[in-house]
Amino acid sequence: MSTRGFVGYRFSRVRRTAVAGFVVGFALREDSLPIDAEPPEAVAYAFVEPVGSVLYEALVTRSGSAVRRLVRAGARKGLPFEFRPGAPIAAIRHRSLRRPPPEIFVLSAADFFLESFDPLRSSGFLEAVRKATSRPGP
Repeated sequence: MSTRGFVGYRFSRVRRTAVAGFVVGFALREDSLPIDAEPPEAVAYAFVEPVGSVLYEALVTRSGSAVRRLVRAGARKGLPFEFRPGAPIAAIRHRSLRRPPPEIFVLSAADFFLESFDPLRSSGFLEAVRKATSRPGP
């Protein structure tokens, strides 16, 4: 996915009219995502749309939900995701890459994305999304 303010990859699955998944990429503008960004910003987030759907209830709102487990797993590993109940972006993690020297920019970004994937996997978020949905998404 690519816009003027964000470049990245979206992995999603669908259940009726609802969509859930995760995104990894770069915020290129301060206003591209609902975070305090210092572009370029490496970003990883879990999303469920629309807010209020049965899928949102199952993956975000319920006690012990997949997104809540993701947030806890990230915190335990020192890789915190900000929990955002009531928002389509239900959990987000980001790091500014403005300061690393150009020669290690790629290494810093790769490190961020690899670290961010671990809680997505170990929390069971990916499996929960697969089980709660019926087909690959857009």
